[in-house]
Amino acid sequence: MSRSNRRRKPARRSVVLRSILRSVGRGLAALSVAGLMFAAAWWLNQALTVQAWQIHGVSEPLEIAMEEKLKELQPLDLMHAWPSHLRTHLLNSLPDLAEVNIARHLPDRLEITATMRMPIALWRNAQGPVQLVDGRGVAYRPLKAGETLDLPFLRVSADELDEAMALLLKLKQMDVSRYAQLSEWVSETGGWKLNFEQGRCWLLPHGGLAGERMGQVLALMQDDRWKHGDWRIDVRADTRWFIRKSKLGGMV
Repeated sequence: MSRSNRRRKPARRSVVLRSILRSVGRGLAALSVAGLMFAAAWWLNQALTVQAWQIHGVSEPLEIAMEEKLKELQPLDLMHAWPSHLRTHLLNSLPDLAEVNIARHLPDRLEITATMRMPIALWRNAQGPVQLVDGRGVAYRPLKAGETLDLPFLRVSADELDEAMALLLKLKQMDVSRYAQLSEWVSETGGWKLNFEQGRCWLLPHGGLAGERMGQVLALMQDDRWKHGDWRIDVRADTRWFIRKSKLGGMV
């Protein structure tokens, strides 16, 4: 019996050794597959690096600025040229962009369609710089040195900006020529003061009545009696409106 037990010990060692070798073999195979996959992924990432792009829908200066931002991100390999990533970067770094859509054309080209943000007015908060304001009432960047834009200037507080912009857009939609003649939109204690060319001026109430009264003034100015004159119009009161000549003259 003792001789029989001694013969079995080498057999057990052989089984254990084969099991270890199989485990090592499987591990080496897995490492080989992982290495091949990594190498393939690296090659694919490099092979799909962006080499060219086309930009549509914006002015030449903004197109050049977009190209500079894209060059800063190079190399634009597959991982770093993901459209959503590029879109976020461009919108965050260039405030003059309202929207950016990016299509990836394999293997190495981008098609970029952008929309410029359109300024509707100028505004300054307290002692800060003069800023451009878009149609959503967002003050999105300071006016650049030497940049001249013929836009109405909003003299309102930050809390009043949204309401003033909503009324300004209403004016622009109802009478674009009148909007083009507006020089200042001022918030006063008694309401809104709108200063136009030729000394014309409208006084509107604050609050929900402002839009309605503005529409009524626009309708009034279509009447032959008023349409060709320059007037100072006060429609803040509920029961009586006041119309004066813009220059020296009496009350009507």
